This record gives sequence, C-alpha cells and structure tokens, in this order.
Amino acid sequence: MARSPISLFVVSLVLAVPAVAAPVYEVTVTAPGDVRDLLAEHLDVMKWREYDDMTPEQLERLYQAMPADAKDLLSTRGYFNPRVETAFTPASGSTPAEITLTVEPGEPVVIDKVDLRLDGPIRNDDDIERRERRALRAWTLKEGETFSQSGWDGSKKAALLTLLADRYPTAKLAESRAVVDPGTDKAQLSAHYDSGPRYALGALSVTGLNSYPRQIVERLAGFSEGDPYRQQTLLDFQTRLQNTPYFASVFVRADLDPATADAAPVNVDVVEGPQQKVSFGLGYSTDSGERGEMNYRHVNVLDRGWIFDAGARLERDKQSAGVQLALPLDEKLYTWGGFARYEHEDANNLTTDLYRYGVSRSRTSKDIDRSISLTYVGERASIDSEPGSNYREALMLGWAWTRRDLDNPLNPRRGYAWRVELAGAVEGVLTDTSFIRSYGKGAWYLPLGKKMGRMILRGEVGQVFARDGNDVPNDVLFRTGGSGSVRGYGYQDLGVKEGNAIVGGRVLGVVSAEYQYPVIKDWAAAVFTDAGNAAENWQNFDFAVGYGVGARWSSPVGPLALDLAYGQRDAKIRIHFSLDMSF
Repeated sequence: MARSPISLFVVSLVLAVPAVAAPVYEVTVTAPGDVRDLLAEHLDVMKWREYDDMTPEQLERLYQAMPADAKDLLSTRGYFNPRVETAFTPASGSTPAEITLTVEPGEPVVIDKVDLRLDGPIRNDDDIERRERRALRAWTLKEGETFSQSGWDGSKKAALLTLLADRYPTAKLAESRAVVDPGTDKAQLSAHYDSGPRYALGALSVTGLNSYPRQIVERLAGFSEGDPYRQQTLLDFQTRLQNTPYFASVFVRADLDPATADAAPVNVDVVEGPQQKVSFGLGYSTDSGERGEMNYRHVNVLDRGWIFDAGARLERDKQSAGVQLALPLDEKLYTWGGFARYEHEDANNLTTDLYRYGVSRSRTSKDIDRSISLTYVGERASIDSEPGSNYREALMLGWAWTRRDLDNPLNPRRGYAWRVELAGAVEGVLTDTSFIRSYGKGAWYLPLGKKMGRMILRGEVGQVFARDGNDVPNDVLFRTGGSGSVRGYGYQDLGVKEGNAIVGGRVLGVVSAEYQYPVIKDWAAAVFTDAGNAAENWQNFDFAVGYGVGARWSSPVGPLALDLAYGQRDAKIRIHFSLDMSF
C-alpha cells in the first residue's frame, strides 16, 4: 500500500532525530553538596564521558590523575587535607566502565594572619596609616575566615585598586605568598605592594574638537592643574562630556609617564556628533489619544555651543508648540536657559489657551536634579456652558528638586524617586493675586523576591495657598485622573466641578499601590488600587477610588502598561495604555 505524502513526511522527521550519545564510561562522585558540585563540574574525567574514540590507555590516565585533580580543586576552596578514594569497574558487554570517587574534604584552612605592606613613595604620605587601613578594609579574606583561591585573588586585586584609583595609578603587586600549614589547617597571607610615584593632574590636551568651543570641554573638567590624580575624577569628567549633546564618543585618560608624574597631562579624545537633527514621532495613549510631533535641534548656534530646540505636538484634545535656548554648562555644572511655549487644550468642557515664557538655571546629575526658574504664565480659559472667557496671569519664581536612587532608571525593581516643587507670585507684579504653590510626589519600588515580583507605591500631594483661587491660573491649580494617577477615571476628570466643566482645585492628594507578578520573560501581571482627587480645599476633599488588573512588558524603552480599571465613583470600566517611566 502506498504511503500518503503526510505519512512519508512524518517518517522522514523520525529518521532525522539524532540518537542520544551513550556515555563511554560513568562517574559517580560521593561528597558533601558544595564539594560534589565543584568536582562534578570541573574534574577532567567528567569532560570526556561521551568521547567515542576514548582508548583504554587514555581512560587509565584520566583515572590515575583523578585524585590529584580532585585535591587541586579542593584546595581552591580551602580544603588541603582531604581523603580521596577511587574505584574502577571495567566495561562488560554493553555496560560502560564505571569510576567512583569518594571524598571527605576534612576541615578547611582558616586564615591565621594577614600581612599587607605598602612601600615606595607612598611611605612619605602624611596619611600613610589611613591608606594602609583602607587597603586592609578592601582585603576580603579576613583573619578567621576560610581560605579560598577566589578570595585570595580577589583580595590582592581589591587592595591594589585602592592605590590605582587614588594618586598611584602605576602601583603594582611586588610579591605575595600564601603559606598553609597542613598540620594546623591555618594559613598566613602576605602581600607587598610597590606604590610607584605619586601623580598629580596636569594640563588638558583635546583632540578631535573642530566645531565647538574648547571652553565646553574645559568647563566640565571638574579639576585644576596640580590636583591629586584620582581615577573617579577622570571618569566623572568623561561622563559629563558624554552626557552633552555635542559628542558621539569621548575618551579621557591621563598620561602615566613617570617623568611627568607631578603634572600628568590629561588627554581628551572626542568624536563630534551632528550639530542639527530633525525628528518626527507618532504615538497613542488612552489619555491623549493619537499623537504626532515634530522636533528640531541645533546644538551649536552661532558656533558657541548654544542648544536650540523647537517643536510642535498635535494630540486629540491638546496642541502645543514651543522653543527653548540653553547655554553650555558653566564651571559649576549649571545650565542657563530660556523658553517660550503655547498650548491649546479642550478637555472636560474647559477650553484653555496657555502662554509660558521663562528663564531657568538647572543642574542635572546621576541622582539629583535641581532648578530655579522665573516663569510668566498667561492663561485664557472658558467653560463651554458659560459665555465669554477670562484671562489670568502670574509671574512665578519657582524651585524644584528631584532625588533618584534606582537600580535601573528605565525599569526599576528596587529604589525610590521623589520630587518637590515650590513656587510663588506677588500680586501686582504681572500677577492677579499673590499665591504660593507647593507640590511633591514619590514612587517606591520594593522587590519581594526573584519569583515573587515587586510592589510599587506612589503618592502625590499639593496645595496652592491664595486669598482668592479664582484669580490663580488654572494651570497652576490641580486636576488628576487617568494613566499614571488615578486609573478608572478619564484624563483630568477629577477636580472641581464648575458648570459642566472640570477646573483645577487648590489641593491634591493621590495614593497608589500596585503588585506585579512575573509570568514569563519580560512580562508581568499586575493588580492595583488607586485613590485620589483634587478639590477646592481639604474640607471638601474625598478620595475617588479605582482598582483593576493589568499587564506589563519590559520593553527596551521602558515598561509598557495595559490596564483594565474600574472607577468606583463613576461605576465605569476604562482601559489605560501608557509607557510607565520613573521620573
């Protein structure tokens, strides 16, 4: 009977499956758990079990070398007096040969004494005792601890790094010894370091700089000629240059020629990036709907390294356009800038036209951002159910401070971030009424274990202190609701009801708790509860509660969130989609 094409295909698949190779010999290791794992992974005899061309002579050599191989491996864990027994059963017919290894590791060797010496020009330092204590603290194998090869190697390297990183970049390990007494199971360790000459930083030498002013590099150095050599100083300098928009690559290094140790030249090699860039973007969120934007950047206006940005964004309920000019970082790593921006928004039956003009001075670092600004806000607002509109204005002096301590800025699992803002305006100085605005928000990321996921806690609080809130621009007041605030409600649906519109309130409060449980790689399930509102005062404040479930994907640009949330006050279910990033 002829086979069908499907049957022939199945047969061909079966024939194509390779046979699993049978071991030429078997090895059984009997030892305590950690020792057994070490031997099973690294013994030479374990690596050749499936070698088909193994001869009896080769197997005999592996078997004879096994005790010495095992003892060498055990010595790396501090076991210098093990009892090792072996047995060999030849192959018989189809039964492979069997090798048995039985190990009793005995007592591990304990560190009895550590002798660490620093010699060379470092002996003339006034803080030599502090340097010796610092090197000894870096030494990981302490007296009384079990000896291990990895700890021995790591200790020597760690102590050397304390010299290389601070003033002595050519230091070296001159001599080291680990003396083990098998009779007492104790070890004495000694390490002798030669510091080499003491280095100080010298003049800057910059290569690859063609279009930008040299002052851009010099201002970011963070040191003066004659300052002590520190590796971290050069790394910070390189990081600051890399964080500017001017260079595609940066490499900073000191010339370690002993002849110029008193003033080691600092060489900076840069590759300049493009000076102008135009970008376009499309997006979507459940808060703002479809989005399109265009941005233009020029990072060398008038060949001074001034950074000019211009952009426009079109969304379903909001359109905006603006320009900004920022000067290069100054010697204190602050940036001065100016901006002008226009926004038109039509949401929740409230139509606003907002004009912002201002100047600012800001500084950004890895963990802390700070800024002070002077901003004019002019706002024309109208409620759809009421005729006419009103114009409010304010000239505000503002201060903001942000602190971050996150293990991963794009997708944190552990840490926190928080921000505080304070601003004020005085009546009569381009301002309708005097007020003070305070605001703070924070997020905490709490890991619950590798397989148990994490908790995310968020909070926001704000208040505007003013004699008459009706004369404060609505943009200065508070509204909330939507993705990133209180899910289960529409974007800025929570605020003060005025006519058929939602306007800003003078107080704000939001709290949120979310639990994320890992499902598969880069994906997690989430359950959450949000509560918050904005109101005219705390006496009229009450929480609007929302809760639901969601999915999280750790994408390359940050966590993407898809949520199904129920707003208890409105008795509605809403879908929220957003890119969830820490601030």
